[in-house]
Amino acid sequence: MDDSAQQPQTVPPPEPPPTNPPGVGVPEVPAVSQAPLTYEETPEIITDAQDIKEEPKGENKASPTQNDGKKRSGSCLKTVGIIVLVALLFVGGIWLSSFVRQFLPSAASTAKPTTVNSTPTPSTIISANVDPYATWKSYDVVSGVTKLPIPGLQFKLPPDVLSPICDNSSCVSQGTYLPGGTRLTVAARGAGQSLRDFRGTVITDANGIPMPTKLLPVGDFSATEYDSSVSGQTISGYAFTQMRGVMIPITDSLSVEVNHFTPSGITADFAADDTLFNSIANTFTYTASTPSVRVTPTSTATSSGY
Repeated sequence: MDDSAQQPQTVPPPEPPPTNPPGVGVPEVPAVSQAPLTYEETPEIITDAQDIKEEPKGENKASPTQNDGKKRSGSCLKTVGIIVLVALLFVGGIWLSSFVRQFLPSAASTAKPTTVNSTPTPSTIISANVDPYATWKSYDVVSGVTKLPIPGLQFKLPPDVLSPICDNSSCVSQGTYLPGGTRLTVAARGAGQSLRDFRGTVITDANGIPMPTKLLPVGDFSATEYDSSVSGQTISGYAFTQMRGVMIPITDSLSVEVNHFTPSGITADFAADDTLFNSIANTFTYTASTPSVRVTPTSTATSSGY
């Protein structure tokens, strides 16, 4: 057996490409044919070069700061535009409203005429009939002779005023204090009474000092008012610094004197009590017989105060 057949077969290495010996056969071709392989990357270089060369030819790219500025300016212009548009719409709406309103009927022209009901409502009737003295208490005028109430002759006092009492043992007059500190007195005058009727005489204080007088309507009567800002003394012995009162004719022979005064040495709110005094004077009533005919005295009457 051949020894070569017993040896393992080996694969010979690839033969190198044939080369011609120098100076023999065809001259050696330079590696020009491999140039494309060597310069396969040149297109990228050429492309980069072209990009570099062509870049200045294009439009200049704006920087980020410039882009932000353009965006902000564009946003501001848009906002201003919206504001101007809203203002124009508002003004246009007002103008259009005023223009259209001229052709519409006004509320005054379309309002229905109203009629006033002349019949008073029940509440009006009730308020007109309310007695302002409903809560006041009634008192009788006492006779200075009998010390008994005179039938039908009464007056009223507010609930916060104490009941009047006799000013002295003879009970010529009754008295109490008003809220402001002045003293209120009431006395019957005329036939069968301790004091004379005031008609036909001059009204003075206990010392004979005359007081100015004038006619004054009091309730259903025409009374004679007297007023004194001079210190004096009442018949009952009260010294006073200011006094005001009225003589009220009840019948032809009966009258009532009612006054209030500031006792000496006492500080009183005379003005406040004077307003209340007017209301008290208006409460005098006489129901026993027809009141006397109102007379205008030629001279005012006798001494006041008690």
